[in-house]
Amino acid sequence: MTGPALKITRATLHRLSSTPGDSSKLWYERLYARIGLPFWAGVFLVGFLPPLLLTLLGYYTYDVKTDFTGDISLGVPLLLANIIYILSSSRYIRRRVEGLEQYAVSMGAEKSRIRTGYLSDFRLVVVTWAVLLATGVFVLEPVFNPGYSLLQNLLRELLYSYTRLLQGTFLWVFLSSIVAIYKMGKFPLRLKVFTDDRTLGLKPFATTSLHLITIYVVAILLTFPIFLYPNSAVELSLTIFLVPGLFFFLVPLFSLHKKMLAVRAEKSAMVGLRHSRVMSQGEAAGEGPLSEGLVNELLAIDAIKREIHQMHDWPFDIGTVVRLTGILGAPLVATVLAAYLIRLFGV
Repeated sequence: MTGPALKITRATLHRLSSTPGDSSKLWYERLYARIGLPFWAGVFLVGFLPPLLLTLLGYYTYDVKTDFTGDISLGVPLLLANIIYILSSSRYIRRRVEGLEQYAVSMGAEKSRIRTGYLSDFRLVVVTWAVLLATGVFVLEPVFNPGYSLLQNLLRELLYSYTRLLQGTFLWVFLSSIVAIYKMGKFPLRLKVFTDDRTLGLKPFATTSLHLITIYVVAILLTFPIFLYPNSAVELSLTIFLVPGLFFFLVPLFSLHKKMLAVRAEKSAMVGLRHSRVMSQGEAAGEGPLSEGLVNELLAIDAIKREIHQMHDWPFDIGTVVRLTGILGAPLVATVLAAYLIRLFGV
């Protein structure tokens, strides 16, 4: 199906995702609103202060290593950066996906079939939190702190449980958003005419996916800063969280890619049938010259074939790929290079 669809921009996303109710907001956004705090004040007072107090308690009272570096001087600034980033990013992702939901509805998707409310479902956040805690106790802690007993690992995760809740919220919002984009891409949509839009109007879905994976990679690098603390434990943690994240990023893209290939095949088949019909008429004319009508139709068919050939197989253009590859690749290259230099010179 093809037809007009709502043009999606930053302003459109903000307008579409602004709703009078709070049901779609994340649990900490609702908490800030309930106690009358603006977002950034809530991030500091409710988001940062509890993990800070628990970190200081564990470090000075129980000699528990901090997250990120094990030391309080670098651990606390990184903790602040991590919490500010994941809380603001989670809110941004929620708003972006809600705006994308409205865009999908404008392209003919049934709103009743699009469900993004589970992004803000606190019960599912708690499940993710529990999985994250279990991963920390039984997988990451024995690698980061091999001298700790199971009781010490449990104590450390207890002290960092609130931080894990915030990290689990971000992880759930990211994963559920990727799934939501995948589902939207599979719905029957009124795609744009390929002569007007080479991506058939699917570019916003791919662009959102690219933004999300960029946000996710930066969050993981802030959580496991190999550029400051290069060792095998951090490398293992990066592998555990980055590889599945990149896989989830590809899932909606392949769904959109399949849809675009199907449209290309459909248009090519239609033009092919028309071309065969015209050629049959030309052959029936024998050795005589082709009529002006047949010549014009052949020229029109050739022009349509060239337009179909210029259709994209993937729902983004080269400019978007270059920009976001730079955004995504720069921190990865810088991180790997910094870790190599630190190991090489022992600083």
